Amino acid sequence: MAEAEQRLGVSFPDSYKLFLRELGDCDVAGDEFYGIVMRDGQLLGAVTETLDLRESAGMASSLVAFRPDGMGGYFVLDTSRLNPDSEAPVCAWGSGAHSATELEWIGTDFGTVVLELARRGLGLRDA
Repeated sequence: MAEAEQRLGVSFPDSYKLFLRELGDCDVAGDEFYGIVMRDGQLLGAVTETLDLRESAGMASSLVAFRPDGMGGYFVLDTSRLNPDSEAPVCAWGSGAHSATELEWIGTDFGTVVLELARRGLGLRDA
């Protein structure tokens, strides 16, 4: 995890760190949530996706892509806005945006947003 943060030049929010420690990476009902996967000495998943988007599409260096949004964009963590609880807001980046810096606010933190997306993917209603 520390190597991934260093490569990306960010500090991950606490809920994303918990996801990485517990799951590393996952798929729920066909929806992939990027974590960090080490294969053949390479950091894959969120690291390669984020670095590729920064280079090819001008994504800001404070953003970490963790899931495609299904419309050509990505759900991202905005690590430039970590709150006092070490959480970062989740935003949509790239889909329908007018510039590489435009973000659409999705939710307050990774854990809350991913739980909602997973529940929807599984066809579950709120408890």
